[in-house]
Amino acid sequence: MSTHSIDGSEKKDEIINMQNEVTINTEEKKKTELITNPEVITDAKEKKLIKKIDLRIIPLIIVLNILSFLDRVNIGNAKLAHLEHDLNLVGNEYNWALSIFFLGYILFEVPTNIIAIKIKPSVWISTRMISWGSIVIAMAFVKNYSQLMATRFLLGTFQTGLYSGVIFYLTKWYKRSERSYRISFFNAGVIMSGAFNGLIAFSISSLNGKFGFNSWQWLFLVEGAITVIIAFCCYFLISDYPEITIWLTDYEQKLAVDRLRNDTGHAYATHFDKHQITLAFKDLKVYVFMFINFCVLATLYSFSFFIPSIVNGMGFDGVISQLLSTPPFIIGCISSIIISKLSDNHRIRSPYLIFSLLISIIGYSFLIVHGTSIALKYTGICVIGLGMFVSCPLVIAWAADNIAGETKRAVGFAIVVGGSNLGGVLSAQIYKDSDAPAYIFGHTVTLSLLIIGIVLSIFQYCYLKRMNKYKLEDPKRFLKGSNADDAAHLGDLHPSFTYIL
Repeated sequence: MSTHSIDGSEKKDEIINMQNEVTINTEEKKKTELITNPEVITDAKEKKLIKKIDLRIIPLIIVLNILSFLDRVNIGNAKLAHLEHDLNLVGNEYNWALSIFFLGYILFEVPTNIIAIKIKPSVWISTRMISWGSIVIAMAFVKNYSQLMATRFLLGTFQTGLYSGVIFYLTKWYKRSERSYRISFFNAGVIMSGAFNGLIAFSISSLNGKFGFNSWQWLFLVEGAITVIIAFCCYFLISDYPEITIWLTDYEQKLAVDRLRNDTGHAYATHFDKHQITLAFKDLKVYVFMFINFCVLATLYSFSFFIPSIVNGMGFDGVISQLLSTPPFIIGCISSIIISKLSDNHRIRSPYLIFSLLISIIGYSFLIVHGTSIALKYTGICVIGLGMFVSCPLVIAWAADNIAGETKRAVGFAIVVGGSNLGGVLSAQIYKDSDAPAYIFGHTVTLSLLIIGIVLSIFQYCYLKRMNKYKLEDPKRFLKGSNADDAAHLGDLHPSFTYIL
């Protein structure tokens, strides 16, 4: 991309001129003039605006994701607090309780994202949080396997659309070159929740037996109550969109919208477009992103669910295992923010993604090799955290960068997130009690998934690079048969849109 920047700029001018030829109404011409002759936006103005947006948006979405993931994976800590014994779970029943969550999550992902386009984020997010927080509280009162399965399914159903919805929400505030860094902070919520889960579980263990509740029940009660309380606050704290936000001046509102329009060219759209739903389902790169994220999530979830058990299998007792589960998440949080920032600065995703997956492979290799010392195995767990947790924001940002058009991005991203969460179903079946304490089979499966993720990332890089080449060499191919209305439907297929590699 960068080696042909001059030629690329000239080609883009030609492409935009061609768009003028297919534009047949005055309104479309005005849009084209705005893109080809945008108001000058200085770095100083933009930096001041971004800082203001960051302070309002980023801390809140971090808290949202901490609570979301905390309530999703706290069952792993509940297991160490004797949930299996108290509910008389046998065989693979615990593993299926993990998997059923993702069934509810996947089934409703696309429909909820379509609905979310038409509902204010402040309303959508706060109601979802109240719903799933109430389910977590209800989990403290389950008495058997059937009740546990029902509550886990409902938990997945009510958490549907939050992750993809927040990423879509961020695309309404930030340019493509700014998203990976912000998504890394959002994803830091996932990482920090893993750290907090171990610390909270350790703290709550002292409440075991109080008022007739076991420690795993206290875990669900406390964490569910926190979610519900914060949900009420979110309704008043979440800012909906730049153009209607009261804490931005009129000039800042216009600047926030114009810079996004200039970033994506003719692919910029703010209206619901049924045609783009079809485009999203027919787009090859959407499914490649989905399978890459599947490999990442299957590994990330299995790591998050079972790290207390993996550490416990090294010979540490239950309480110490909870504490030792924390450092890999902290390391992952730091690496995620640093590498995502570098990715944004260089406007490229795939090399950093492939590098992070390779780091995780090295970590799993430490766990698989026979005769490795406990110290080296624990080092391997930390290395996995170093690479694994940065992989998720990178692949998510890469997908968000390259799916354009309001409706197509919402639906396409729902496909990516919903489909890839099948990895969560798989993750719950990877580590079996019969494989303890070494868990060689589980480590081998996750390592294999990481290798597949690297292969798919290389394929996606080559595919997007070829598409950029075609757009520069033969832009008429993408505009063929288009009039003004048709061209407005193209989204990222418009020749003025350049895919980020």
